[in-house]
Amino acid sequence: MKKLVWIAAAMVLMMTVCVACAETASEPVPTLVPVLELPELETGTITERTLEEDVTENPNPPRDDCYIYDDAESEIPTGYADPSITVNIGRGRIYETDYVYARIKIASPMQMRTMLASPLSSKSTKAAADLAKRVQSVIAINGDWCGGNEYFKGAILRQGKTLRMKASGDLDVLVVDMEGNFHILKTATNEDVEPWVENAAQIFTFGPGLVIDGEPQYGIVLGKIASRKAAQRMAICQTGELEYMVITSEGPEDPGSAGLNLDQFVELVSSFPDVKNAYNLDGGSSSTVVFRKGDSNWEKINCPNNTKVRWVKDIIYFVSTYEHEVQ
Repeated sequence: MKKLVWIAAAMVLMMTVCVACAETASEPVPTLVPVLELPELETGTITERTLEEDVTENPNPPRDDCYIYDDAESEIPTGYADPSITVNIGRGRIYETDYVYARIKIASPMQMRTMLASPLSSKSTKAAADLAKRVQSVIAINGDWCGGNEYFKGAILRQGKTLRMKASGDLDVLVVDMEGNFHILKTATNEDVEPWVENAAQIFTFGPGLVIDGEPQYGIVLGKIASRKAAQRMAICQTGELEYMVITSEGPEDPGSAGLNLDQFVELVSSFPDVKNAYNLDGGSSSTVVFRKGDSNWEKINCPNNTKVRWVKDIIYFVSTYEHEVQ
């Protein structure tokens, strides 16, 4: 009789544990803000950018009247729209962790650009917001921490110029071609990367690839990304032709958030139905999204409950090419 009681008790305990596990594993589907279509050009002009030009010499700064607010009291706008670029900001929570993302649409592939804080061989860094202000970006994020650390050798190409070609086959490489399309090369060597160089606008080495050709990449352990550790994460994704998404999660340093391990981050990123390719960038306290906040167009808007700002080696940014006609 006692044996039957123990068996019954064990079964009840197992059922309780299974229910609890199911409840824990059942995470809400992320809210999805849409890509904003580019407004029609009614006045003014759209300028043409090239990879080689220095945008700091002739910037098209974001216009105050193009920011979108949910209400007049909001400190951070929910979006931006001019005839050359749109941004739509969304937020959510998964695995007890807050995240923020931005849907971005541009008129030309030359509007996705990069900037280094210092020459590749230097360890000098700067605040991402300062770099974004210098180039007058609409939105910017941290990059792949491409220099100043011997570990990150890799293949590095910025604005069409090869800065380093030392892909050793132990990290995934992201190629952004001249048409603005993403190509993720798994554990790439120089031989894998070199055929892409001629038509490459940017090449990054960090990773891993989180989604490749629409397929989530689970269970990957590459480099020093602390894949099993709950942490802040950052990714850049392509969702369509000249359409992109940047997404970052908070970490255990941020009050109210636990952080995500890499598989949880893959789950989050791949849950957005139109993500075609997604690439992991430098995370931890480097994770930075720069957008408008208050009266400044260049402030960190993620991790609002944490004032820590880590300087970065490089940024990926999106610019406007709209020149408003002065009446």
